[in-house]
Amino acid sequence: MLRVIQRLEEESDLQSGILLDQFLQVRKMDAKLVDIQSLNIAMMRSSTTSNYRSNNNPRMSSPTMSSPKLAAKESPSVGSGPPLSSSPSAPSNTASAANATNPLVDPRQLDANLLELSLISQRASLFQGFLHERANEEMEKLDDVKVHADATGGASAVTPTMATTTATTPTMTAMDGKDRRFYGENGLLTSSGLSKRIKEVMNSFLVIDEYLLKRSMDKAMKMDNYDGSSSQTSTCVDDVFYIIKKVVKRSISTYQPEIVVSTIQMVLKSVESGYSQVLQQRLVNAFAGNDVSSRSDRMMEQAKTNYMVTLNNLDVSMDYTQRLLEEMKQTTKSAIWQDEDKDVAVVEAALDKLLPLSKNFNRLLQSAMDQLLGQMLKPRIRPLFQESYREVKYVLDEDEYNEADLDELFVMRFRHGFDNLIESYRTVLTDTNFSALMALVLDAVTSQWERIILQTRFNQYGSLRFDKDLRSVIQYLSSMTAWFSRDKFTRLNQIATLLNFEEPSEIYHCWGAKAGPVSWRLTVTEVKKVLSLRLDFDIEEITVLSL
Repeated sequence: MLRVIQRLEEESDLQSGILLDQFLQVRKMDAKLVDIQSLNIAMMRSSTTSNYRSNNNPRMSSPTMSSPKLAAKESPSVGSGPPLSSSPSAPSNTASAANATNPLVDPRQLDANLLELSLISQRASLFQGFLHERANEEMEKLDDVKVHADATGGASAVTPTMATTTATTPTMTAMDGKDRRFYGENGLLTSSGLSKRIKEVMNSFLVIDEYLLKRSMDKAMKMDNYDGSSSQTSTCVDDVFYIIKKVVKRSISTYQPEIVVSTIQMVLKSVESGYSQVLQQRLVNAFAGNDVSSRSDRMMEQAKTNYMVTLNNLDVSMDYTQRLLEEMKQTTKSAIWQDEDKDVAVVEAALDKLLPLSKNFNRLLQSAMDQLLGQMLKPRIRPLFQESYREVKYVLDEDEYNEADLDELFVMRFRHGFDNLIESYRTVLTDTNFSALMALVLDAVTSQWERIILQTRFNQYGSLRFDKDLRSVIQYLSSMTAWFSRDKFTRLNQIATLLNFEEPSEIYHCWGAKAGPVSWRLTVTEVKKVLSLRLDFDIEEITVLSL
């Protein structure tokens, strides 16, 4: 039976070669590859000028059709791309003009060719797996026959010399007339004609796939569109990750680990140059080269919105990368591989190389958050406190204290000013981004507030008023985000505690060994400085405190 399997392998090598030659001829693959190479060169030459639109911010409009989310996407042609927007298409460049006049590189046709090539590879892999499985079974049977013959002494009448010259085994019979250097332990070729031809054909697969990936990604970025009424991101995020998902999933369907590895490398390169760098450039261009004071309010709001949408794109891209990795690993495990353990390990190792994408998105996001804080928010925090503390003091008599208790001027003004400061960010940013931004803003708020307090004078009534103001502001801010951290106000709370002492010596009841669970964030010098803000405390008594 092993000889039959060997003959079947030989015949399949012959017939598959004929079929593949006919396929390549009918599909005009050689001509398509030549045209694709020419288009790739044209795309490279025009990239510096044709990407101007994609390097700028997405168009703001209300499209009639928004891109579907990653999890809900179907499978239209990667070449034609998923629905991007109802906006007019971007101006054609050299490569796209060639596409319109050359039927050989029609994206839909190329996408269909990729599907055919992936199916050819898949079926060839399944067929070879079937042959090797049956050959292994037959080889085990032949080995069992030999073991049984040895055990029954079937060759006992033959002298050792005769055994070496005339005795044959079933395995030797199966390999009669074959050069064992080219055959594996199961009696089949280590590299069959079919496997060699498939590798040659799949080189064409990789060339076409790379071209369509770049073209589709470039199209997604050029036609990027933002509609705030339906999504917190622009359309390029869903489009790009849909494209990536389809490309990677199709490579896995070939059942060729080498194809998956090459595809992942191609995806990483394309995402870095065609997606990450474009988003990064948008962040750089948002406020660069413009004097903020010379720009109209409308221009500033537009620039700020564009910037926040790009932040959202990065945030969602991180999530999509993780989800893509998990989905593709599940797809890998459900595929049929010739050497399952080895092939799955190779493919999963290749997929893990997608993880740095998420880290890169996070790095860009954190850097952009810091820039947003420093350029748009931090400069407005000091004026916010100046307005909030206008005509507000913390040296009060009883009547003034009661009046301040009713008016709550500082709290009212602070809430009004902070609402105006943060409202547009709360509306546009994703929950994750808004929480992260709030954490940065609160650091700036507490730092500025602390500087103001350390330059303010207090008496007992004023200290009580400050404590109430602080508690009211903390309660107000905690309602704005689910990720609020009271730890950011620890120093201010400890300052309020010190200011409300009856006398400086009370510090001994909550300092050092008597501090209990309290972890003081203030140094000894800062404690004495805060106590000295009380007009009714004796400076000498504060100075001699032994802490």
